[in-house]
Formats: sequence, structure tokens, C-alpha cells
Amino acid sequence: MASAGRSANDLVGGINERMEAATVWALPARWYADPDIYQIERRSIFSRHWLWIGREGDVAEPGQYITAAPAEFPLFVRRSEDGALHGFHNVCRHRASKLLTEPSGRCRTLECPYHGWRYRSDGALDHVPLFGEAPNFPTDELSLFPISVDVWRGQVFVCLDPEAQPLIKWLGPIEDAVERTAPARADFGRRLEFLVDCNWKTYVDNYQEGYHIPPLHPGLHRDLDWKRYRVINFEGGSLHEAPTKGSSNHPGAFGWRFPHFAFNSYPDGLSFMRMEPVGPRQTRLVYDYWRPDSVSMEDFEATLEYGVQVSKEDQWITPIIQENLEAGVYDAGPLSPLHENGVFYFHEMVREAVGSAA
Repeated sequence: MASAGRSANDLVGGINERMEAATVWALPARWYADPDIYQIERRSIFSRHWLWIGREGDVAEPGQYITAAPAEFPLFVRRSEDGALHGFHNVCRHRASKLLTEPSGRCRTLECPYHGWRYRSDGALDHVPLFGEAPNFPTDELSLFPISVDVWRGQVFVCLDPEAQPLIKWLGPIEDAVERTAPARADFGRRLEFLVDCNWKTYVDNYQEGYHIPPLHPGLHRDLDWKRYRVINFEGGSLHEAPTKGSSNHPGAFGWRFPHFAFNSYPDGLSFMRMEPVGPRQTRLVYDYWRPDSVSMEDFEATLEYGVQVSKEDQWITPIIQENLEAGVYDAGPLSPLHENGVFYFHEMVREAVGSAA
């Protein structure tokens, strides 16, 4: 297990050396289903990192909002009347009802549907109807719980940690990779969502290596020079490199940022993805696909079909892995120094975050 207090930079710096010096091992199987581990991950991982939740276009006008529940934290982001974006936990301070119950929409006021408590755009408690006389009622202490909000390339990110680093710094080399390979202009094309019966780490494990491409992904195996597939870890994430064979729909750049954000930057488009836990045994996949004006709808649909096919292949294998992780036979397996340095780095970040509490 990684030592307590080690920085993300210290972790990434020693991954390849450690894998070359000795056999390293995957996370314990029980960490992929244990409800206690999942609760630690919610607090120690998902409440401390930037999380992609939606598109800025859905909150472009005053009063528009989007809701989300990454790692089962109910949240919302709303555009206020002065044009600013505000984010809060979607929890009324009275009896914990959600204030906003739809995935997106527009509201003139923030009013709880349960007892009618009303809040201002900045989250301050504004009106408590028919409550009765309550001595020393602490109005100033009953504002909505705030979260941080930022926007990158039209994507809305939130962070529950008020001490989080700026979003652009958190993204690191992802910004440059997208800048180099993404189309200059693209419009939103399609959102796809899937619910997969596996722990979120099972799906990230799968994303973080190309070792499984030859047996599982015939399309990718046809299009990629698979033997030259590389994962380059950076502080907090990984960039993947996979040279193509001739003409291909495969991304020009793609990668992942701990804990759940991924991107594919195509010659003819751009997509963003998140692998969002829904309890310890399910993962919600969300894909947003963007189409440049120069790309026909027919070509866009072909690119979309290509990506969905790869995802479906991963969605087939990961629940099978999850079943065996919970079967009580397997505990942990060795990780390949040639192909699984991205998996090992991910596991070390999880170990560091979960720490001795596990």
C-alpha cells in the first residue's frame, strides 16, 4: 500500500520503476463490492476531485439548471439572474428533500417542493412559510451547502472540496492533448447513457489498459498498431497512445483523469465520458458526442456506432469480471509491467485515498 501523505506526483514518478523491480498486484477483490470501502471512496475520492456533470449549453440562460448525483451526492448547478453559475448540494436544509427533481429545466426561484422553504440564487435561506415562532431561529446558518463550479470547453465541472486546485490545473496535459487534436468548432451531437453491473473501479481498470484489445475488440485490433499501444501516466491521470493502421475512426488523443473522467479527441469529432458509481456494484456510463460542422451526419453516425460498439464489448466483459471478484476465489492478480502501468497507477491512487481506513 502506498504510504500515507504521498503526493500524486510522487506516486506517478515511481510506477514504472516499481513494476520493473518486482511483481506488483491489483487491488484486493473485496474492495470491488464492500459497502464500507465504497463509502470511504465517496468521502475520500469523489468529494475531493473535480467531476464532470454536464454541458454549459444546458445552463446558458438565467434560471436554467442541471442536476446530477455523482457517487450518489445529489447536486445542482444553476445560472443566476446576474449570469453567474452557482452550485449546491440538492438538499433542503429543513428535512433533506431535493429542491430540484428533474435532470434539467428552468426555475424562477429555488423553492423546496416539500414544505416550501425558499432560497436565493446564492443559496441563502430567504423564506420559511408558516413555521411558527421559533426563538433564535438561525436563518444565517441554514443556507444551502455550496459546491465549486467551473467550465472547460463547454463542459460543467463541480467539486465538493472548497480547497480544490483550479480546474485547468487539475486537467493537466489533457488540455493540451485536446487543443492539439480536437476540431476548432463542434456542436453537441448526442448523449448516450448505460448502466453496467460492475463496480466503478472494474470499469476504470478496463479503460486503463490496452492488453485486452486483441481478444475483446476486433474493430480496435484491426485499426490499431496494438503492439505500440502505450499508457503515459501524469500527475492524477493517464494519456493513451495508439498509432493507427491507415484510415481509422480511432481517436487522435484519448485519456483519463482520476477518478471518473475520460475524453476521446477524434480527427472528425470529440467525446467526453464519465464512469460514475451508483452504489458499490453498478456504474453509470455517460457519453457526450460532439460533431464538427465539416462532418456529415452520416460520418458522425459512423463514428458514434464505432464508439458504441467498443463500449458494448467492454460492457459485456466487466460484469463477468465483477461476478468473479465477488465469488470468493480470487483475491488479487499480478499486473503486467508492459501493459498495465495505467491500472497500477490507478490502484495506487485508490490505495492512497482509502488509506488505513480499509
